[in-house]
Amino acid sequence: MRKVAKLLTDYVIKKSMVDEADREVYEYGFVITLEVGLFLVASLFIALKLDMVLEGIFFFVIFSPLRSYAGGLHLEKFWICFVLSCLTYITTLLVVKNLCLHEFVSLIVLFALEVFVYVLYPVENRNREINEEENKCFKIKLMKYLCLDFFIGIVCTIFEKDSYFLELNIIFLIVVITMLIGKCRNHLKNVCKSYVPGKGLW
Repeated sequence: MRKVAKLLTDYVIKKSMVDEADREVYEYGFVITLEVGLFLVASLFIALKLDMVLEGIFFFVIFSPLRSYAGGLHLEKFWICFVLSCLTYITTLLVVKNLCLHEFVSLIVLFALEVFVYVLYPVENRNREINEEENKCFKIKLMKYLCLDFFIGIVCTIFEKDSYFLELNIIFLIVVITMLIGKCRNHLKNVCKSYVPGKGLW
């Protein structure tokens, strides 16, 4: 991806569309666009094959802002991230297609998962460092979004949209798992940084 992004950046600079000084910004922008674009195309293909386009769209409508506010695990290798994301997406849709969960149980599970998300926040990301003021702002936005998602769960119950309610729960479960892994990974990195040979971990 980075090679393709570099070629695209070279092209726009050669055509005098952008300045050489902005190379790094445009390369990063092209990388993100290509990575997200490839995953969206793959996701659309998967949803079409499973005949679950609406469920596929619902996944992104809920997952994208939730992940943006809550944070989670960030992998450094794109292809590992891509494969795992596709597998997670396929698994979610297949579970939704073949499993049913009682509305009352779904409501309790959703509430519990939302509490976990709120308690686990924040998950530090070295690519996106935020100060204390930004952290407070994100936490307020996260709370509002959690309330909105719980309302969506209630609407699903009223209109008997069990499959969408189940998908909502699965999405939250995925986010909780990635937040836990992200926190554990950050903790291990901090321990390794503080380790001094011959003096033990503490």
